[in-house]
Amino acid sequence: MARGSPAKSKKQASPPSHPKYEDMIRDAIVALKERKGSSRQAIKKYILNTYKLPDNAVTNNRLKLAITKGVDKGTFSFVNGPSGTLKLVKKEAAKKEKKEVEKKEKPKKAEKKEITTKYF
Repeated sequence: MARGSPAKSKKQASPPSHPKYEDMIRDAIVALKERKGSSRQAIKKYILNTYKLPDNAVTNNRLKLAITKGVDKGTFSFVNGPSGTLKLVKKEAAKKEKKEVEKKEKPKKAEKKEITTKYF
């Protein structure tokens, strides 16, 4: 008997019934409306209840990876360090910084003073 198993046809994975984890985290932060940012536990609880995801290691790891990637991209920011609360980064602040950098100072032209002497 041959040890190799016959080739199995792989089923195509169906798309998940929930949005990307980054989008779910963004929705959770907006929905929780906490002034000093939302904790990981609060975000996780909101996502598990809203999107009916299982509370297992896979969900926890993907949530953690989405948070770190979001921080690297600049979508989220930690308020009090990496174990602290998360806030959304405002896009307007980034645009203002770019505008300030783009402005170039024009050299000022020296004003010529006309000296008029009147002899009477």
